[in-house]
Amino acid sequence: MSVDKANVNRWVSVSLLTLLSVFALLLLLQFAATLFGPSKSACTKQVCLTRFLEGPPAFNNEVVAAYMRDNYFLPQAASEYRLSGHDGASPTFNAMVEYIREYFKNKRGGVFVDLGAGDGEYRSLTLHLEKSLGWSGLLVEPNPKLYKRLLKKGRKAQLTKACVSPFSYPAKMDLSYPVLSEAVGEEEEIKQLGLAKLEQLWPKETDTKRQKEGVQCIPLENLVYAAGLNKPIDIFVLDMSGSDLDVLLNTKLDQIPDIQMIVIHSNGANMNNEIGGYFLERNMVIKKVFGSNAEAATYILVKFDARRDL
Repeated sequence: MSVDKANVNRWVSVSLLTLLSVFALLLLLQFAATLFGPSKSACTKQVCLTRFLEGPPAFNNEVVAAYMRDNYFLPQAASEYRLSGHDGASPTFNAMVEYIREYFKNKRGGVFVDLGAGDGEYRSLTLHLEKSLGWSGLLVEPNPKLYKRLLKKGRKAQLTKACVSPFSYPAKMDLSYPVLSEAVGEEEEIKQLGLAKLEQLWPKETDTKRQKEGVQCIPLENLVYAAGLNKPIDIFVLDMSGSDLDVLLNTKLDQIPDIQMIVIHSNGANMNNEIGGYFLERNMVIKKVFGSNAEAATYILVKFDARRDL
């Protein structure tokens, strides 16, 4: 039986060419992967593990900032104010507004950050500064129901629906607030919604019936950077239902522009002892306290000045 050597040689040649072609394709793919790397948005095991091992995103991480601006921020309103008249003003509240105006000598064009901005009108210190003195800045309100109200007010400041993370990294968390009665009025509803706090920060022994909403939480320093606030901040308002210090523990205040004044509403929590120690380490002292007792107090802290405060 004779073998056709020509056919055998042809078959061997085709096989070798096929193997060489496959090998060349694999080399090309490997080269492309090395040169270009995986997409920044891809979440392969390798990419995600690398990001995890790198730790929390830097406060000035542009990828995080751009994502936040695109998905969680809105610019200041171009329309006129649309206020309801439910401002919750009281003699104590009016005295606070007057004290702040006098402290800053009616400064125009100041900058604020308002954490727990509510509906943007009810007992809003920053609204008064915005309307009368042209201040602006950032309003942070993660409660979806209050944020929806805030959108309608026509505030001349950036808005974000993100919450401030109690960790040094972003996290999806549950925001809880008391279940509302159907008969409750508008002001009472705003007050009850304003009691929202992260589910894990509610006292374990409480039997309050609560409604939960999933929210995206971001470290405070990342929120401030994403808002483009790179100048000194005149006033920093903390109105987060008594959980302010819990949230601030992991905040890197040295990565936030210099703060001149901090206003903290206690909202039922006795924070008198904790506030003094926490902020004294950060060169801020309690300058004024409004309210009849510790649970209803509003603390005003300012940067320590030896010539003035000693």
